[in-house]
Amino acid sequence: MKRSTFLSSGTGLLAAGALSRIGDARSKDAGETVFMHLASAPYPHKSRHYTDNTVAVCIPPHYRQTDTVDFIVHFHGWHNWVAHLLPEYRLPQQLDASGLNAILIVPQGPLNAPDSGFGKLELDGNGFADFIGDVIAHLNASGKLRTQTIGNVVLTAHSGGYGGAGGVLTRGGLNEKISDVILFDSAYGYYDAFANWTTSAPEHHLLSVFTDDTSTGNTALMGMIQAPTPNIYVRLAKDMTQNNLETRAPTFILTTDVAHDELMQQFSWFKLFLRSTALKPR
Repeated sequence: MKRSTFLSSGTGLLAAGALSRIGDARSKDAGETVFMHLASAPYPHKSRHYTDNTVAVCIPPHYRQTDTVDFIVHFHGWHNWVAHLLPEYRLPQQLDASGLNAILIVPQGPLNAPDSGFGKLELDGNGFADFIGDVIAHLNASGKLRTQTIGNVVLTAHSGGYGGAGGVLTRGGLNEKISDVILFDSAYGYYDAFANWTTSAPEHHLLSVFTDDTSTGNTALMGMIQAPTPNIYVRLAKDMTQNNLETRAPTFILTTDVAHDELMQQFSWFKLFLRSTALKPR
């Protein structure tokens, strides 16, 4: 692996101490981004030395309040941090352009470090459920949300973010709500977790786009997911269309033209792939 060169390689009332500090809300052309500081964020955690508990929550400009709330939770890769990756990959803008009625959550993992660990969200039992519960409680308390009922949750991971996504699927406590997992060159480990989740229910949708960096990992995943009868799609990125992404079958997409660090933004694939999920439109 060439990761040394990577740029980014419970509901209800908020529990006492869960929210230590809230940053200013920032309104931009792609909606509103709120920076929270949550005790249920990945760090601090006994597994690592990191202390930054920043969580970015991005609400699209035309978000529509309903009886449930859908979330996208993104796990970043190596040598990255929340305030950098949001504009670098244009995630709020791509969410807005997708037309989906969902809220994006980006927890800070290892701060600007070559590390795939995600602390509480990766290693603690029900850590993900607790985290989502805290986010919902804050959004309700601040008047930005009027429901505590979770709809669908989509996990996205870029590069080393596989540690967060894989840990969530292993022990996060909220798998019944996770409808889709999208990997951006992120199949470096947790193969059992991704394969078991994908095959555990027909409505579970795995989409993995990859370069040569994760060709071995994606081949392993294909072998673990493949059923006796054909049940997966393997495509070349240059030939894919929105129409052929509209499937709930596991889908693997190989690109030889886009660099690892450009996968999420060069052709707005974050937007494109979100449209293939179970998230509802605005």
